[in-house]
Amino acid sequence: MKKRYLIKQLLLLMSTAGAIGLTSQTIAAAFQLWEQDGATVGNYHAGRAAEAADASTAFYNPAGLVRIKNQQIVIGIVPIMTAFKFHGTVNTTTADATHTTHDVSTVVEGGTFNAVPNLNYAAPLSSWAVFGFSVVAPFGLNINYGYSTNMRYALTQASLRVIDVSPSIGIAVTNKFSIGAGIDLERARGEFDSVATIPNFGIPGSTDTQSINVGYSNGLGYHLGIMYQFTSSTRIGLSYQSKVNHHLRGNSRFTGQLANSTSGGTQSNNNLSTNIHLPPTTAISLFHIINPIWDVMGTVQYTQWNVISEVVLKNVSGATGAIPPVEDNTIVVIVPQHYHNTWNYSVGANYHVNDKWIVRGGIGYDETPSNDAYRNVILPDSSRIAIALGVHYQANESFGFDAGWTHLFAFQAKVNSPPDIVGPQTVLTNGTFNGNADVLGFQVKWDIA
Repeated sequence: MKKRYLIKQLLLLMSTAGAIGLTSQTIAAAFQLWEQDGATVGNYHAGRAAEAADASTAFYNPAGLVRIKNQQIVIGIVPIMTAFKFHGTVNTTTADATHTTHDVSTVVEGGTFNAVPNLNYAAPLSSWAVFGFSVVAPFGLNINYGYSTNMRYALTQASLRVIDVSPSIGIAVTNKFSIGAGIDLERARGEFDSVATIPNFGIPGSTDTQSINVGYSNGLGYHLGIMYQFTSSTRIGLSYQSKVNHHLRGNSRFTGQLANSTSGGTQSNNNLSTNIHLPPTTAISLFHIINPIWDVMGTVQYTQWNVISEVVLKNVSGATGAIPPVEDNTIVVIVPQHYHNTWNYSVGANYHVNDKWIVRGGIGYDETPSNDAYRNVILPDSSRIAIALGVHYQANESFGFDAGWTHLFAFQAKVNSPPDIVGPQTVLTNGTFNGNADVLGFQVKWDIA
């Protein structure tokens, strides 16, 4: 009865974590998130497919679940703080070419604070099988330029929130070899907002009209893993996260002076649609215990970003035609991306101070999938270098606490992409982005005897 009660409470906690995730916005390099727990933030996810230190291995590599000997709950939160600056120009032209802004110099400074919750659970079913359950966010994006600069004509906000609910199982085939598999049930919310205008017409900004586009989708995927224990101190893990297709459907609203054939107000439709393909990722990790004081680990990950060629929004509400424009709820917006596949490398170490304290560290390099020819303000991504530090405190046999920090040094990103064309409006952006990010991780691990 005790175990049954704990599982019931756990399901309530999972539901709460999912609700928090749906209301939080995240941002990451490209839009992939590595942080599905709080502890591995301390060594930049080095060894994530092989260490299997807690129940979070259910998502990273379900084959590692066989290392969990007691029912275990892991709850974490990952705050992400970003800072960036754009230096460049924004040029807006309307269909008749008589209303245009000429290379308006724009400086955009900003950043966001976002929090990514996660919850992982493991329960041994027998001496050779362990059940796992995860509520995590594998992808996320939040770009918000606001309405105070000319950047609003290219983009005010772009966001993507993905919540992954995943049951998994790990099976010990032998005392050295294990396999695992899990199902990924995902819920996605995407938003793309900008401002339409007739440049140099009357008072500047007097014709600004907001375009707000929001869609939702459910997706289905899977993840697989294997783990092999060479010796008592060395193991290797291989994991695969599948591609997940999302077909977002939702509402498009056009609010302001240009709406309803310049009559003003709001025009909208519920036929907005777009498809987003979340890329598959393969990871191989090594974990090695040098002695009772030092552990070392590393991970190489390959993400197949080439599944994303362009983003197409259909049935966007707006205005088309010559000046004055007329109402149109069937506008198609095409944003070329042409991503390429990428590699991510990380190495780390754990220093066991004593039976209660562990100090973590790590470094890494993450390659961007974007390129100079098509990089745009929706995702001005660049390659980055990471450094990480963390600490674990084992309060007693049941409770352990983790805290971690990763700092990302992003390379300069150049933006000179093809023009953005929406109805009669064409927007050209040309400039550079500079930025960095700090990722914190906090986690509580509860072992239930």
